[in-house]
Amino acid sequence: MRGILYAGILLLAFFAPVKRLDIAKLQPIEAVAVSTEGDTVILRTDTGDVGKGSTAKEALDDLKESASAVIYLDTARYLLIGENAEREAESLMREMKASVKKGEYRGGDVKEEARYLDVHSEAAKPNTGE
Repeated sequence: MRGILYAGILLLAFFAPVKRLDIAKLQPIEAVAVSTEGDTVILRTDTGDVGKGSTAKEALDDLKESASAVIYLDTARYLLIGENAEREAESLMREMKASVKKGEYRGGDVKEEARYLDVHSEAAKPNTGE
């Protein structure tokens, strides 16, 4: 009886609706910059993708929709925070892994800012949940 039950569960697993993901469409992100312009939150990645919204969540949704590939923030090593964007950065931290390091974003190229933090590691602060 137990064998029939296991076979039934295994069979159902093959027919479960699963959203398949092509690994070739994944876009690894090394750095994400969050900044604000007026009431708009802007997210930029080192891959050149941009998302905008009235909140960090909306900007992240826009970023994911407008990107040519599937974006995962779990691969990010740096979160660059622009002036007056600390609150938005805190809400983004929930979407990122705990080892992400925070750095100052001055509005330049995100990829170059990440390279700077690679070389000058003392400029990046670990995510301590503060």
